[in-house]
Amino acid sequence: MKKLSLTLLLLLLAACQKEPQVDTAQTVQLQSTTSSAMVTDPQQMQVDLSVQGYTSTLHKMDITFLGQTIPYTYSDGKIGNSRGYNWWVSKHFALKSDLPKEKVTLYLELLEMAYPHYVALFGMEPPNIERQRIAVVYGSSRDRVREAMLDDGFLRGVHKTAGGETMFYNRAGYNFPSHREHHQRYIVIHETMHAFHMALNGHSTWAPNWITEGLADSVAHHVYDAKQKQLTVMVFDRAPMNYIETGLKQYYSANKPTIEQINDDPALKRGLNFFIIHYLLSSPERAQYFAYFVQQLRLANPHSDATLSTANSLLKHTFKDWQAIEQGFADFVQTIKPSFHIVSGPWEQDGNAYWLRNTDSNTLSRLDINPTSNATHPVIDFPAPQPSALINLNNEHQVAALIKFEPAQLQRGEIGIAMQGKLSEQTQRYRATFMGNEQANDDQLLKLLIVDAERILISENNISGFNSVQVALTTELKAALTTHKELGLNITLDHNQLSVNLKANSGTKIITQVFIIPFSGDFTHLLNTQKISLLSKNNNHAITPYLFPHKDDDDYTFDKSHTQLPNPWLFEEYSLLSRLFKTCQQYGAQLVGCDEKLSKLMKKLPIKANHAAINSELIILLNRYKTLLGDNGFSVLSGISASVHYHQGEAFLRVVNPTNFNLTLTAKVSFNNSKGLLLHNQQLNQAIKPGIHNIALFKIPDTKTITIEQTLNWQGLNNISQLHASATPFNGVELSLTQSKGNNGHWLFKAHLSGPYSGRTKGVLTLTTTPFTQPEIIKTQQHNVEIAPYEQKIHVFELAPTKQSQLITVTALLDVDGEEIRLVNKIVMR
Repeated sequence: MKKLSLTLLLLLLAACQKEPQVDTAQTVQLQSTTSSAMVTDPQQMQVDLSVQGYTSTLHKMDITFLGQTIPYTYSDGKIGNSRGYNWWVSKHFALKSDLPKEKVTLYLELLEMAYPHYVALFGMEPPNIERQRIAVVYGSSRDRVREAMLDDGFLRGVHKTAGGETMFYNRAGYNFPSHREHHQRYIVIHETMHAFHMALNGHSTWAPNWITEGLADSVAHHVYDAKQKQLTVMVFDRAPMNYIETGLKQYYSANKPTIEQINDDPALKRGLNFFIIHYLLSSPERAQYFAYFVQQLRLANPHSDATLSTANSLLKHTFKDWQAIEQGFADFVQTIKPSFHIVSGPWEQDGNAYWLRNTDSNTLSRLDINPTSNATHPVIDFPAPQPSALINLNNEHQVAALIKFEPAQLQRGEIGIAMQGKLSEQTQRYRATFMGNEQANDDQLLKLLIVDAERILISENNISGFNSVQVALTTELKAALTTHKELGLNITLDHNQLSVNLKANSGTKIITQVFIIPFSGDFTHLLNTQKISLLSKNNNHAITPYLFPHKDDDDYTFDKSHTQLPNPWLFEEYSLLSRLFKTCQQYGAQLVGCDEKLSKLMKKLPIKANHAAINSELIILLNRYKTLLGDNGFSVLSGISASVHYHQGEAFLRVVNPTNFNLTLTAKVSFNNSKGLLLHNQQLNQAIKPGIHNIALFKIPDTKTITIEQTLNWQGLNNISQLHASATPFNGVELSLTQSKGNNGHWLFKAHLSGPYSGRTKGVLTLTTTPFTQPEIIKTQQHNVEIAPYEQKIHVFELAPTKQSQLITVTALLDVDGEEIRLVNKIVMR
């Protein structure tokens, strides 16, 4: 559906918001560390969001300042405090930062708004997220972030070419601000998507680059409206950090690579990854296949070396007609035409407003907006600007802009818009592939610029028969502009004249100034009010363009209620559709014709008027599948899962019931020691309501393994299964140290080292003895180590007994799947 939000959602979304939003409901509740422990409990902290499609609107949320108290996160034991940093927490995230409160608040707000979209894209939440948070580090500079990384055991900072990095070892994202405000938001959304990915099952290397980086780049390709507290993720068509241009250049310079070729190439191509993600998610049916593919790949859990080949095989196995997918991708990319192009200048975007980051006094910067009316891809796919009394827009021959002036810069600079005529041949060739160079100086433009907030200058580039003119702003208009710092620029293009209507609010009434500029000929064939350029020089004023919308047959209005619909088609029973689709994939031989039936229903999904009928059909299919499959279809039809996970190192049973119906759980839990002998039993017999339930298990000393024999009953279907789990969690690379005495009376120090989730790990273990009383020559012992994923190894060091008190230190210097880390354990011998 994303086409539904095409062509300037402008005014379509605004139509249901005739009055400006009141900001009082959009508040952040800041809590103090002096308040009760309940305030820091993720289960007690609140986040009140509306989610519609890819847009989240924040109403209110809790943020708590912890200072130097390290919260419980998925990086537990592998992240600590740093000089000048403090901890802040929201419901799902823990942010360690040396930035001021205003920035910390912004980044936690952004992450909570992004969280539902992280969940939707992966189809699940991290286990124990109700009680455990995702750790994020955001330092004030690259050097300060490097310091924090050294404190956490790394031997380097963020890569030189990166603005942030999420580390395999501790599953935490490290960020620092660039000079670009948009990138400051982008990087924390991007890196935290990686941390979310790792929190699902410990690491992210089970997925190839086009998924890990493609999803992170796509979700971080955003538009944020600070005034509305509204974040739109997965934006395809926008101005700054434009991945459409990056992708087209990479696509054509690489000779139009296929999805398979991109998958099999480990090199990072952000634009190509971005295209694959958006192509696969741009139709309801492809989106279902993609979600199923990601689930199967996660369950396969390949190690780094096998990821690309595993993904290649699963792609072709999952998508029934792989050649059709490849052809569809080629067609998709080759018809892409971006609406935005930054010709010159460091433009920033806040909501629908654009402004220049610098104050270059000599160069007129230009941002082109050329939306395509018949595109097959999303066009300007973010919420429309709010309506304004200063803007009039009634037909396609009109264009308008709202200019918000920086008060201190009111007397300087130029800002306005231009209607485009014909672009130069070289410019047109360049914008087809973004290879080579454009010749923008030869483009035809009719420019309308507000100069020094005193006058409007109308001039041309490469348009014959037009002489530049200017008009001073009236005293009354200038007074109103000075008071409220806003000006509406409304333009109507007729056959032989240009009508300009300037508007400002005096506080008591709207002040207008209208004038007409006659043309010597018919300029409507040359100029286009739907293809414009934003222009600015020597200021940081913000300009919001208003284009007349081309309405789709099926328009969606933005619902201000507290809905949670993170799928782009706003289909309320999307979870049921996904379960039925997966059931069809697994039991297609028994459910004859299920794929054709579901395919027909999904083709109707983009039209909202079809949703009620589709829902009715899905319920019929659910009952039919239950009858045909019986108990065999329990897991996939219900989506119910029951599995062992860990909280603070203790095992618990996590039951996820995504349906609208209760289920019953009966289970016998056996606690066994290292020899397999039974230590204790626990009986469970519970009614499980819809939602997520974390069921406590007994804490039995000396337990090594846990076995759960369980029976689940849901809607007349039964599922009998057996779970086997360790009593303690696996946490990737860790080092612990124990001591004992050997038969010869010597001390034995055992360094217990666990392997990573994925990739190769090797390095050196060094034991050092240091006396407390008398200086001695440094004594060390070493072991070279190499350890495989999930492997446990013990390396033994032997020391003769001594009467001196000594500090025994074991240091591991390891390369963990490309990350160099230092782990230290110590024992004091007295």
